[in-house]
Amino acid sequence: MKSFTAVLAFLGILVSAASAQNKYLGWSLGYFTTWDNTYTPENLPWESFTHMAYFQVWPNSDGSLQLPNEGMAKRLIAEGHKRGKKVIFCVGGAGVKDAFKGACSNANRGKFISNMLAYLKKLGYDGFDTDWEENFDDALFIAWHKDLRDSINKLVPVPLMTIAAEDWFATTAKVHMYVDQVNDMRYTGTSAANYPKSLSVFTNAGADKAKIGAGLGISMGMTVQQVTDMSNMVLAQGYGGLIQWDVTKNGGAPANMSAISKFINPSVGIFTSGPTKYSEQVTLAMGPDGHLRYSIPTSAIGSHLDLGVYDMQGARVKTLLHGPAMGGSFSVPFHRPGTAGAYVVRLSAGGAYQASQAVMAR
Repeated sequence: MKSFTAVLAFLGILVSAASAQNKYLGWSLGYFTTWDNTYTPENLPWESFTHMAYFQVWPNSDGSLQLPNEGMAKRLIAEGHKRGKKVIFCVGGAGVKDAFKGACSNANRGKFISNMLAYLKKLGYDGFDTDWEENFDDALFIAWHKDLRDSINKLVPVPLMTIAAEDWFATTAKVHMYVDQVNDMRYTGTSAANYPKSLSVFTNAGADKAKIGAGLGISMGMTVQQVTDMSNMVLAQGYGGLIQWDVTKNGGAPANMSAISKFINPSVGIFTSGPTKYSEQVTLAMGPDGHLRYSIPTSAIGSHLDLGVYDMQGARVKTLLHGPAMGGSFSVPFHRPGTAGAYVVRLSAGGAYQASQAVMAR
């Protein structure tokens, strides 16, 4: 029988240090559109992004979907995953008008969500972005996001759920507890110094700063200095990240987009996170008996718990635990996930996390 050893070198300290120094953005999400083709999936400046959203999936009033070009979507997903990036799809956008009201109605909401998740699974997306921009029905808007979260929490792994929010519509701040990122679509007209005033609608609603992303209008004429200033503001103020609209249109200003790359953690997807949500930390350690030992603070009871193994590019290779968190100290047997090499074991409960490197040899 072949044996292996697991040596955990704790990287949680490194993560905390990086967050404290505000060196890296938690995310940089770009919207890849199908009507501008300066960039293709193969030649996108991926070094400036952690996430890419394929735009767009269009909702119909009956809960069905109008889907974009599947071949292009597969290319985008393949190229993103090759580089360890997350690729999601955006459902909605300007011009949807009343279609969301029908799709999110009590009669159609379940079918609408099922169709979204079926599309996600079919193509292998890492998650999705919601973009209801107009003709709001507050109750349906909130119910849709709540039901989406309840639905994806049953999946393994849990997909990423983000929202393209509008700080001028307070309704979009009311679903912050259901999403992983709250990304503001104020792409132009606000300086880095004044932007926090716009984002206060989300923090006033109770959203953690680490969940909030500021908008960049690179394709709308922002300069390298403006991009740099906005990135520095996000880091200095403790926000989570940035989003950029229509990245395929930016062929005329590559320097503006590449200015973001220096704010991206080279270990994106594993070691990057904003400040923890809880005052107490989750803990994770390897015991001499080959069991992973972990603890969950009482403040995180009832939140979503996930314990998984990832390769060094950020791709999940094994799920160890997945479900509602209970407070206390526990252990779980740890088995080598595949071939020998370096892996990352990551534990999260709510907004708190701990990541450690496991080096495995036969």
